[in-house]
Amino acid sequence: MTKDIKKNIDIRRYVSWKKIVKGKPIHIRLYELVYYELLITWSEMGKPPIRSAINEMINQKGFNEDFIKGQKIQEYIDEIKDNPCEDGSGYYIANSNEVLTKKDIINLYKIKHAMKDELNTKNMIDVYSSIFVFCKIYESWALLKKDKQMHDITKKERFDVTPDLPLKIIGVD
Repeated sequence: MTKDIKKNIDIRRYVSWKKIVKGKPIHIRLYELVYYELLITWSEMGKPPIRSAINEMINQKGFNEDFIKGQKIQEYIDEIKDNPCEDGSGYYIANSNEVLTKKDIINLYKIKHAMKDELNTKNMIDVYSSIFVFCKIYESWALLKKDKQMHDITKKERFDVTPDLPLKIIGVD
C-alpha cells in the first residue's frame, strides 16, 4: 500500500523536502521519524481525524519494536554512523550535505532513550499524548523552516518547497 502513498503529490513533496532540508536540530531528526510514520498511517487510512490515526499507529504490530524498543530510531542512527567523514570529524549526511559530530550522535542516543521512556508505559493516553507532542514539535519546526524557504528567492521555485505539510497537527486537540 506504500506505493499508493507515493502517488500523493503532497506526500511526495514532503518526502523530497525532508530528505534535503538542512539545519535540523537533533531532537527534530528523531521526532521526524514519528511524524513520518503517523503520516503514512493517516494516509493509508484515508486521512481520518488525527486521533484515529494516532490510535491506529499505536496499535500496529510494529509500533512496539519500532518506537518503544527504539529499533527504527536505531536504524536511523546506524545509517548516519555508516558514513563517517574521512577526517574523522563526524558523520556525513549525503542528502542534506551536512555533518553531524560525535557529540550529535551522543545526543541522538540521549533523545532516543528519552523517547523510549516516554512511550514505554501501559497508559495508552500517555503514549498518545507523547506521539501528539513529538509530532506537534516537529510540525512547528518544519512550518517555520518552510516559511523561511518560501521567502528565500533561491528556493522559491523548487518542487518540494511548499508552505505547509500534508498532515496538520497544530490546531488539533
